[in-house]
Amino acid sequence: MNTKPTSAAASGSLFPLFRLMVGAACLAGLIGLLFVPQFLPWVLRFEHTTADWRTALLSDRLAGPHPRISVVSISPATLRDYANSPIDRGLLARTIKAIDDAGAEAIGLDVYFLKATDPAKDQALVDALKGAKAKVVLGAWDERGQMEPFQKQFQKQFVDKIGRPVGYLNLRHQRDDVVRYRASPHPGSDYPLSFARRLAESVGRDAQDSERPIAWLLPPDNGSFAYHTVQAQDIVPGEHSTTPESAARASAPLKGKIVLIGGDFPERDKHRTPLSSWTSESMAGVLIHANMLADLLEPKRSIAELPPSVARNLVGVIAVVSCLIGWLMWQSSIVQYIGYTAATVVLVAVDAFVYKEFRLLLPITLILAAWFLGVTGGRAARFFFHWFLGKDRIAA
Repeated sequence: MNTKPTSAAASGSLFPLFRLMVGAACLAGLIGLLFVPQFLPWVLRFEHTTADWRTALLSDRLAGPHPRISVVSISPATLRDYANSPIDRGLLARTIKAIDDAGAEAIGLDVYFLKATDPAKDQALVDALKGAKAKVVLGAWDERGQMEPFQKQFQKQFVDKIGRPVGYLNLRHQRDDVVRYRASPHPGSDYPLSFARRLAESVGRDAQDSERPIAWLLPPDNGSFAYHTVQAQDIVPGEHSTTPESAARASAPLKGKIVLIGGDFPERDKHRTPLSSWTSESMAGVLIHANMLADLLEPKRSIAELPPSVARNLVGVIAVVSCLIGWLMWQSSIVQYIGYTAATVVLVAVDAFVYKEFRLLLPITLILAAWFLGVTGGRAARFFFHWFLGKDRIAA
């Protein structure tokens, strides 16, 4: 006689506590995912980390340096014979003149002016900026900057004296101190437009300030920089024994370009960006502004995100579909591959395709989490349902 219990009896013999707990945990997780901004803000950190890797690997990469933007860098080597801060304004004046003489289309000065220095040098910089033939845009900290009242007052008076357009230089750091998005204008600010927008408009581009993601440029495959970069001391005759001939050669590529001037110091104005997830290096503020400017010059490269309500609905649909798959394929071993391994590959591939082709950031971490929780929860619920039916048959 066969004494082995039937499957129905076996299924009804023990209460499936583990399955019930798994199903309840998955359901709670799915509910949380649908309200991430309100209930699980820490999940967004994982979302940002995933998005950073995607950005670092899949952002645009030109064949060479950007054709319209150059950077003149002021580094510790540049200031060998000067005080480290504030940057010598006589040197800045000569740098402005060298760039203007090279035939630059526009000059953007990513430097703050927070206090007076040598009166003659201050005036020399004012004269150089006012007299430049190129379009000039100044940078300033807006009211969000941590400044003393006298610094705010001096900055306003100094840039007003120059009489050139001024844009705010403030960057938007998120909780993990990474710069991913543009900073929006500060309500009622003396500087209502961003530095990058001012530069774009100076060369005839219509531009808007928004909090959308920054479209980054990766360095070309040939090993050069994403933006042609030259040291200030190499274009100013007399600096570091630079001859007029060598200065002319170094500044020749600046002709017709939008030239940004800014510092490149190891411990100053350096910021982590999504590209840091790959390079582990921080980026100078002037290069972040160069990326924002390049984005405004080429609107087709702009990156967008789904509105929160649309993203939540998408995650909800993914959760429902995955729950159904887990429910219907609860006993099949193939669900291990379709529900997990293959699904991960497909979802990541779709995310990469949408990013590259449609310039759209999907909430991929939330999508993957919803899929895994849905499949697992659907299977657990079906196991419990099967046990419950078996228990009823035995009782009957």
